[in-house]
Amino acid sequence: MTTENESTVEEELRFPQANVAAVEGIADVLDTSFGPLSRDKFIGESIASKSTPDGTAHDEYVVTSDGGTILESLPMEHPIAPVFKRIVGDERPGETDVEGERVTDGVTGTVMLAGLLLSEAEELIADGLHPTTIREGYATALETTEDALRSARRPLTAGDDATDRRQSVAQTVMTGNDVGGKAERWASIATEAADMVGYPTPNTLGIESVSGGSVEDARLVRGTILPRNTFARDEMPTEIEDANVLVLSGYKRTDAADGRVGGLRNPELQADATLNVSSPDDIDDYNRLYAERREQIVDRLVAADVDVVFCRLGIDTEFLEALVAEGIAGVRGVNRNRLTRIARATGAAVVHDPREVSAADLGFAGRVAEIDVGKRSGRRSRRRGILVEGCTDPDSVTVFLPGLGSERGMEAGRQIRKGAAAVALASGDYGETPGVVPGGGAVDIGIARDVRRAAQKRDSRLQVAMLAFADAVEGAPAGLARNAGLDPLDTVSELVTASNGYDVGLVFPEKRVGNAVEAGILDPYATRRHSYVTAVEVVGTILRIDDAVDADVPQTPADEGEAIYDDRAEKHQDHLEEHGTDGTVWG
Repeated sequence: MTTENESTVEEELRFPQANVAAVEGIADVLDTSFGPLSRDKFIGESIASKSTPDGTAHDEYVVTSDGGTILESLPMEHPIAPVFKRIVGDERPGETDVEGERVTDGVTGTVMLAGLLLSEAEELIADGLHPTTIREGYATALETTEDALRSARRPLTAGDDATDRRQSVAQTVMTGNDVGGKAERWASIATEAADMVGYPTPNTLGIESVSGGSVEDARLVRGTILPRNTFARDEMPTEIEDANVLVLSGYKRTDAADGRVGGLRNPELQADATLNVSSPDDIDDYNRLYAERREQIVDRLVAADVDVVFCRLGIDTEFLEALVAEGIAGVRGVNRNRLTRIARATGAAVVHDPREVSAADLGFAGRVAEIDVGKRSGRRSRRRGILVEGCTDPDSVTVFLPGLGSERGMEAGRQIRKGAAAVALASGDYGETPGVVPGGGAVDIGIARDVRRAAQKRDSRLQVAMLAFADAVEGAPAGLARNAGLDPLDTVSELVTASNGYDVGLVFPEKRVGNAVEAGILDPYATRRHSYVTAVEVVGTILRIDDAVDADVPQTPADEGEAIYDDRAEKHQDHLEEHGTDGTVWG
């Protein structure tokens, strides 16, 4: 039998210590992936196959040192996981058309800081300090942290060579994830991409890696690449200069007589459509109508001076023959995202109904051509793709990564996106404050110093929490030193002694204490501020939790007059109607 006191002790061991232990476990996983001399993580998962009738399981895996990718890929079943995954960003279910989705950066540092803050909090709780006081001390220390970051911030354009400083920002964020030893090249491409499209989104910055070619030929394309598409007929031209581009998207629903139209195809009749056929001549009449429609559409393409048409859907044989006769190239079955990139790069409008095409809908590309994109798996033949380049003032660009397999290509793409995002944030895109702060743990040492000074002006309990915050902050440069094979205590001590501002940090690959700004080790101000704010917010949320309650939904609806709030009663009724009283989903 458990006494009341024993029960209380058991609860105190569960909360917040249980959640702290879970977060510390996650932080330990990411610890060795922090810094320029980090190590990769292998995350594997056996999942059911959709391509085999029996659903045979196959292995999916990720090999990366990118903190955001690791955190998103980790199979976390602990109840605190949804709270902690806020570090990566807001959850968006399924596919989304929302532009500006944040590129995850600084995740590893944020996770480590949150883990260190919670570890310090756990010790303070054991010593009798209340979680509320700890949260208040951390919040007060965060105010000092933000003041320090503002003091350390400097404009991205300062210095003799602003371009070099921008590239330094991109290269710093990629440090530790140098795919193929091409960090400088990836940083240059990322900087160029940020200059063209600003903060990258899936629609403004595409990444296409192919096995063929050499990684030395990696470049930024002012347009896009379709690695799995070719021109629809061999008789079509394989290269078009100064091309007028038409983009045809998916279906457009029309009236029942026309059915659905999409691509360059005959309309698809509705499932409930009825054809009244009394003689073979009626069939000929329908075929004649389709032929007239095709002729009308092709005439519009010719009148608009279309050189290339990209279709989300198919192109019927009769249309292909008509396009060949008019010297128009056609590409069918283009992925939706790539089709969007073509439109944004060329300036074309996305057209749904080919009967409504006009010259105003067309975009421009300096060159559209078939290119070699590598060897086909298990075959002698080479794979061909489509290159769209030379676009004027494009709103979408694509990084072309030849000579990189799928995993290396994905990792290189992640780093280039992060580099472009860092340059854009430092430039003030995405609604963020522009500027950079010294990296290599330099600004962290300065923050820890400022927080300790500020703590001296607070009462004793708040002071203890603020000093714990400062100790946790120094864990960042300690982690950098540890992963570089240096003694963390000696290194942090040397940094503290040498620091007289916010510029002295660890300089790599030399593994020395020096001026981080002069060494070109620069982080976006917005990223570092976001890291500190997020870590403190998540830690505060976790420290507030003192119990876990399973919410049971009653299996009978509330009677009239029993519900305090009508909207709650309506939601309860909706739940029962959707799931049934036995919890089984209907449908």
